[in-house]
Amino acid sequence: MPARVWKVIVILPTGEADATRVRPDTRVIAVDMPNNNSVSGGWETYRTSVDAIEAATGYDLLSAVDPAVQQQLESQPDTGPL
Repeated sequence: MPARVWKVIVILPTGEADATRVRPDTRVIAVDMPNNNSVSGGWETYRTSVDAIEAATGYDLLSAVDPAVQQQLESQPDTGPL
C-alpha cells in the first residue's frame, strides 16, 4: 500500500485542447495526504503545491502547459474557496 495519496485537479470549462486553454488564472488544486486511517478533517488541510508533489514523486505534471504558465501555477498551493 502506498504511504501517500495525491491528486492534482485543473479546473477548466468544457472545451477542446485543454492544455492550450490553461492560463495563469486557471485554478489548480493539489492535495497530498497520508494513505492511512489517521486522516481527519476535510481534504483542504492537505492542499499543497504541484511543485511539492513533483518533488516527492519525480513526475513532471502539467508538462503540456506553456512553461511560463506551468511554472506560475505549480509554485503556490490553492487558497480558493471550498
